[in-house]
Amino acid sequence: MQEVSSYIVELPIHLSAKKIARRLSVTVVCLTLAGVLSGYFWLSKFPFPATKWFYELFSLDAELNIPAWYSVFTLLFCSLLLKAISVIKTKDRYFVYWKTLYFIFVYLSLDEAFSFHEILIVPSVRESLHLNPIFFQTWVIPGTILVGVFAFKYLKFWLHLPHKTRYLFLIAAVVYVSGTLGMEMVGGLLREDFGRRSLIALTGIILEEFLEMVGIVIFIYALLAYISSLKETIQLKIHISEK
Repeated sequence: MQEVSSYIVELPIHLSAKKIARRLSVTVVCLTLAGVLSGYFWLSKFPFPATKWFYELFSLDAELNIPAWYSVFTLLFCSLLLKAISVIKTKDRYFVYWKTLYFIFVYLSLDEAFSFHEILIVPSVRESLHLNPIFFQTWVIPGTILVGVFAFKYLKFWLHLPHKTRYLFLIAAVVYVSGTLGMEMVGGLLREDFGRRSLIALTGIILEEFLEMVGIVIFIYALLAYISSLKETIQLKIHISEK
């Protein structure tokens, strides 16, 4: 009978909340500057061939390019951190809240990649109801309602958090929602008054994406800092079988 050997390999990984937040902040600044440059090329109607390629790669208003995938992976990173917290908090009375947040951020990362929310953009509804330009993107109506319901449901959970974490969660939420919903509404007004291909409308788009990315960075820092305050070591075990 062949003896099967068992090996335990330790791969220690140290995550510094401040260092990760600092590096992500630098990335956000670089992506924003690249987005500004791509916007300039768009406004100038691509003065030479390579500018169109650059625009498609770094535009903050496009899908499935470098800024979009950056947002996908940072949202996914948030979901992984929330999953880790939910594992630690299994016996905590707020366990369900942490687990629900995990699923919410998994959805947000998928939505960032595949734009599920655009299903709720119905021009015929906007035209038939003569909606204000702030509702140009009609998904903001159910989006605002969902944010209100979420805030109401999570109020006790938020008040239960440590002071530092509560403060950081609030800042992250305000910054992120200001970008996703607030600037999306403002963008509708700017598009109506100045046209889509205008400097001020482009500025609104850049500010929207910048706020979203900054909000995610703050939230990642808040989650990492919260995990470090729990004084927990998370062990990841991987079993590989031939069968």
